[in-house]
Amino acid sequence: MSVRRAKPGLVGAGALLLALAGTFLWLYMLAGPWRLASGLLDAKDALKHAQNAISNGSNKDARYETLAAQAAAHRAGEGLDSKSPLFALADLQSKLKGTLSQAGHLVDAARFSAAAAAGTLHIAESALRGPNRIIVPDPNDPKGSRFAIDKVEEVAGEIAHVHADVLNARDALAAVKLQSLPHRLRGDVTKAISKADKTDKLLNDAQAGFKILPGFLGQGGKRVYVLGMQNSAELRGSGGSLLQFSLLDIADGKPHLEKTKTVYNVDQNRQQISIPLPADAWYVSGIPDAQRFGNANWSPDWPFSAQLTLDYASATVGPSFPHIDGMIGVDPTVMQYLLNGAGRFHIKAGNYISPNKILQLLLYRLYASYPIAGQRRVVLHDIVNKFYDHMLHPAHATQLVKGMGNALAQKHMQVWFSDPAEESFVKRMKWDGALSPAQGSDYVDVVEQNVGGNKLDYFATQTNTMHVQIDGSDAQDSTTVQIHNGVWLPQPRYSMGDSGPWHRPMINVYVPDDAQLTTAHAPPTCVSLTPSYTTCRRDTPAPAAWTGGAVATHHELGKQVWSGTLEIAPGKDGSIGYDYRVPSVVRTIGNRSVYRLVVQHQAKLHPETMDITLELPAGATQIAAPGWKKTSATELEWQHVLTKDTTLEVSWRT
Repeated sequence: MSVRRAKPGLVGAGALLLALAGTFLWLYMLAGPWRLASGLLDAKDALKHAQNAISNGSNKDARYETLAAQAAAHRAGEGLDSKSPLFALADLQSKLKGTLSQAGHLVDAARFSAAAAAGTLHIAESALRGPNRIIVPDPNDPKGSRFAIDKVEEVAGEIAHVHADVLNARDALAAVKLQSLPHRLRGDVTKAISKADKTDKLLNDAQAGFKILPGFLGQGGKRVYVLGMQNSAELRGSGGSLLQFSLLDIADGKPHLEKTKTVYNVDQNRQQISIPLPADAWYVSGIPDAQRFGNANWSPDWPFSAQLTLDYASATVGPSFPHIDGMIGVDPTVMQYLLNGAGRFHIKAGNYISPNKILQLLLYRLYASYPIAGQRRVVLHDIVNKFYDHMLHPAHATQLVKGMGNALAQKHMQVWFSDPAEESFVKRMKWDGALSPAQGSDYVDVVEQNVGGNKLDYFATQTNTMHVQIDGSDAQDSTTVQIHNGVWLPQPRYSMGDSGPWHRPMINVYVPDDAQLTTAHAPPTCVSLTPSYTTCRRDTPAPAAWTGGAVATHHELGKQVWSGTLEIAPGKDGSIGYDYRVPSVVRTIGNRSVYRLVVQHQAKLHPETMDITLELPAGATQIAAPGWKKTSATELEWQHVLTKDTTLEVSWRT
């Protein structure tokens, strides 16, 4: 498929590719730290307005405000040189003298801030439109476009200049003697320095992204990537069962996206393939149907799942796969996030595809409207192909890029590259969907695998409850997972699958590898599927079987995993839980005790709720617990819907 030239400015044609390589950081760059000239009110206000305008894509307004900021900084400099304080700070009165002693640093900060804003605006205005844009007409294809890699490298240089201006502005503010300023201004300067430090990191990330971008765009030879669509109504560790995929190739900046295929173009007759498996592939080694291209993504660690999936593709006899340089996993929520930017569209079946309809259509209505699988796949192909086409020719690039950032942060999109430098950048940006090492910390990650051969995760919700009691340097933890089967009847046959309307989730609780299990709590073992059961525990598949009542235990990528399968009646709840001790997770830093908990999540249609209670030792004082709610003198509570991985830290003195 050729990439057509987008008429309205070619804004972001190929924004998917740019976002994957880090250019969506422009949004952060544009929303950067240009409130630096705390004492120069005109410049400060203009920079604030420019920041908002650029972030909203209003380049005309941003241009005006940036020029205003530059003019205000220039006026302030002239006033300083002439010893005339033209800073619009008349309300400071007697405190003006102390402020003026630091005015040189403030003026420098304003000038560098305005220069950074101007440079950022130039990138926003020229990189995706105009004669210096990075996407240009393809000389070999009158209807196509390509990435101008030389222009990409020019933008990288411009980002370096913006970065230098930000650092200079930060240094100017760091030179300010706060005690010489009125109290009302000191906080602004400190806050501005903190903002500059954060923007320094973001611009470092942006520069690292542009460093690997030419290679990603095929500067040294053609690159080929797999785009895999995961169905979150039938959960797998990495997000959902892999049902469709497409190949994206890029050579010398020219992208080509082939039409989507079903995984059964490769997994003909669901043929199982025998390949050498790494020791941590316990899901796949114990589940025969997972031993194929379209069902190997059971590990919640995307780099692990992606590589194993591609190993099966390479080993499959029949359709040959080219050499693959990376794999990008997406789920239907990505489509919901991106449609506002990509633009709504109609499909041949007559459906109007919009953000508020896409999830219900893909994960529920199509099963009722097209009970014959072959017909349903034709409609799905049409939706996915048109969606990808709109992504490469977006109606609103700024909204598309914002949606892309949310999808990456929440694991609805996960990226793995075979090139070590590119994969290092992906890890740096936390786009890789990998299990966190969480060294020296407590850790929890609850991962569901749908083993009922159904799509009932569309109806299911999940709540994780965790109680942590600090005992010396150890943590005594208790974690319970509760799932509600919210399905109602009747439902389409393909939605119900093998076990429906009973939901059959395999629950896998990931904890530190040295955790010591003391007690497990689970419903009775299923004897038969009768209406008398509301929930029970089923010893299937094999990796979830409790032998002699002992919990199924595994080790994966530095984590210990406890597994069990529940069977839950319609409208009912099922739960499974574990009590365990995690040694040596409380550290001493100076005169304070510190407990850190890393909480990871699985991308789901309905995000799980996490409810944590932390009980500190008796006599704990001076408790620092950002984000926690204090419920008693030594007890804290943290409750949130998990859309992102998070790290919680509490410190105290005893």
